[in-house]
Amino acid sequence: MAKHKITPFEQWESTNANGVEKRYFRMGATLMASEQMRSLSPSAFKIYCYMRIESAGNRSFKFPYAKYRSYMSKPTFQKAKQELIDKGFIDVVQNNKNLRRANIYAFSDRWKTL
Repeated sequence: MAKHKITPFEQWESTNANGVEKRYFRMGATLMASEQMRSLSPSAFKIYCYMRIESAGNRSFKFPYAKYRSYMSKPTFQKAKQELIDKGFIDVVQNNKNLRRANIYAFSDRWKTL
């Protein structure tokens, strides 16, 4: 079994004294600089970043109310989520509203063509 090399973040990149983070995400410079990403509202960008962290590097992920309620109100989240869908950043894979379970989302590359 191969050991993973742990590369700590710099002091200015983390609140942890040792710089080791359990979760983080990477974002390409072209995505970050794209007109589509720059057109997102602050709330949509914030939720997109938290979704990337929550996904742990997977394309599909759950994002339950318990996760986003500390970031913003439910109406603000719903508006930001719809913006991410409309602008092609995420898709709803499974809507579990009637089951009272977290929806399943997937990151999309539709933003490249919209």
